[in-house]
Amino acid sequence: MKIAFCTPFKPVDHPRVSGDVTIARDLHDALRGFGHTVEVLPFFPAREIYRRPGNWPGAVRALGRMIEAARGADCWLTHGSYYKVPDIFGPTGSARLGIPYFLFQASYARNRARNLATWPGYILNKRTMRRADHVFCNRVNDLAGCARLLPKDCYSFVRPGLPDGLFARDEAARVRLRAEWKAGPDTVVAVCAAMMRPGVKATGVEWTIRACAEAARVCVEAARTMGKGRDLRLVVAGDGPMRAELEAMAHTALGQRAIFLGMVDRADLPGVFSAGDLFAFPGLRESVGMVYLEAQRCGLPVVATDDEGAPHVVAHETSGLITPADEAAFTRGVVALVRDDAFRSRLGAQAAAHATQAHGASVNYLEMARTMERIVSTRRQTP
Repeated sequence: MKIAFCTPFKPVDHPRVSGDVTIARDLHDALRGFGHTVEVLPFFPAREIYRRPGNWPGAVRALGRMIEAARGADCWLTHGSYYKVPDIFGPTGSARLGIPYFLFQASYARNRARNLATWPGYILNKRTMRRADHVFCNRVNDLAGCARLLPKDCYSFVRPGLPDGLFARDEAARVRLRAEWKAGPDTVVAVCAAMMRPGVKATGVEWTIRACAEAARVCVEAARTMGKGRDLRLVVAGDGPMRAELEAMAHTALGQRAIFLGMVDRADLPGVFSAGDLFAFPGLRESVGMVYLEAQRCGLPVVATDDEGAPHVVAHETSGLITPADEAAFTRGVVALVRDDAFRSRLGAQAAAHATQAHGASVNYLEMARTMERIVSTRRQTP
């Protein structure tokens, strides 16, 4: 198939890589890996476009460019639609071209109809989802919304997946980076990776800092009372407007034990993860949690909360610990893995297998591709 690929959230080549960009790129690569041609359509920012009438003429022109780029395609696939960024392009573009229209990661929430500010986006998104030939949900929470809106055979769940070979344990990087971080044999390195923007992302880093400070205190107390303890490092990858404030907080709580790397290219993240001993980030309102899969693929056990996405990609007490979504419980999870070397090692040894076997894109996205192929074939045969 030739697939016209639309990304109204952010362009696939966005310089600041977020979860949405990562998932879009991985989906693009997986479909190409199955032998399909994927034509990335020109990008136009559609976020809350219903509030910006000045952008409407530009959106109409952008739709024209998208349709031209999509000519000859067998189907139209849009990554992402919800009330803030409804896909205003896919329904019209696919209809004009006479090809099936697919949505990947679409969210329907009826409560958005009760607020005048969000009602226009709610209506546009509702229209979009109803126009789709099939909606693919990579978030369990979205299935309930689809069930309220669509027939059962018009939506399905696609388990989140990582492309094969994209993340793997790197022992050479582990040796090199731990030496740079002055992390000896008795040092436990907790890794965190997040965009440091206001809201739940910054709050999550704050929880992680305080949890690691408590773990460091427990380690010191164990060394004092038992004569045997361990050191700790917190290594944080990521950047954003809250970085300076969070870094200052971490240095106050942990001193030189806190190391902030700034933005790390995705290609370099396997080395950072491999140099760690556990990955800690609560994942408050984390919709999918791709970073947990990346860390697990590199052999890191995860500590996260049950708030949203993490429980669907982390196997509790198999590849990590899923705690209740409160800071005290999350802290206890971090302390437990820092203190118990055998438990931590066992979960880490199982983490890579879990991420590979349950969350490989070559398996999880293949069923999605087959559904698209079936619908495209049926459409071709319909007079």
